[in-house]
Amino acid sequence: MNTPQGFNLLSTSILMCSLFFSVGVFSAEVLGVVSTAIIDTSKLGDIKAVKFNNPQVMTSGLPTEPQFAQLAQAGIKTVINLIPNDNPNALANEQQIVTQLGMNYHNISVDWQNPTQENLAQFFSLMQQNGDAPVLVHCAANYRASAFYYLYQTSQNTAPSMAEALTPWGDLQQSFAEYPQWQKLIEDVQAQ
Repeated sequence: MNTPQGFNLLSTSILMCSLFFSVGVFSAEVLGVVSTAIIDTSKLGDIKAVKFNNPQVMTSGLPTEPQFAQLAQAGIKTVINLIPNDNPNALANEQQIVTQLGMNYHNISVDWQNPTQENLAQFFSLMQQNGDAPVLVHCAANYRASAFYYLYQTSQNTAPSMAEALTPWGDLQQSFAEYPQWQKLIEDVQAQ
């Protein structure tokens, strides 16, 4: 085989491979086939009031410092904390812990006695920005977190039943009798 023919064969092969791979990538993007990371839940069961909502979203009560390291190892990319900074249950250096572990950190100070539509709008925005990246939404006991995530799911038309979504609350009728501000928030959002 002489050199010009070998060069032409090599050039044609490279061109065909490039075309093949670019069509494959293009098809995957057009068809919406995107590789999505999932949370490895195998070592996260000890986190307070944990609920694995889907392969990319979990809600919980406040993790301990060592549990944040486990969350990072499990694939969590973003932590959304709904505990007000001045709450005595808050972990004082949570932002530093989370960011040093390579995760994104956001805090929305949701007043337990007065959760607002503005808090919820902030949360919806963060969830949309996060896309399909694995996320932990937490508060002190997974009441705020599960309620906010349920309302987000409702806004996306992907919500399970309220009873299923709010399992951390226990008996919903009793909880809503004790915490009517939360029942009102949920009903107001559902009415929109």
